[in-house]
Amino acid sequence: MSIFQKTKDRLIEKTAPSVLNETVMRDYGEITSLEIDSADKTLHVEVLLKGEKEPLRVEILQYEILEQDGRPSFIARKVSTSREWITTLAERQLIGRPIPLPQQLSGLLARLL
Repeated sequence: MSIFQKTKDRLIEKTAPSVLNETVMRDYGEITSLEIDSADKTLHVEVLLKGEKEPLRVEILQYEILEQDGRPSFIARKVSTSREWITTLAERQLIGRPIPLPQQLSGLLARLL
């Protein structure tokens, strides 16, 4: 991975959690940690869900960012979590389904990815 790509990944890791916490995660909890490797298309997220004491670890082992309806969308292709039942749910409900990215991230991602 190039230094430029690592720098882009670190910038997304610092910027995305606050935006996602205010939008996508607002009703569910809070992202406490985000690690991205855009070269390998992997993403590791730690989330503290509302009402839970222990964080949930989510590993997106393969993803794509595609433009759909003029906006970037995130598509998970393979997922694993620290809770077996959530992994099963994610495999059934998340894999292959585009998730439009919040408007606040669209411009940043368009420039970086």
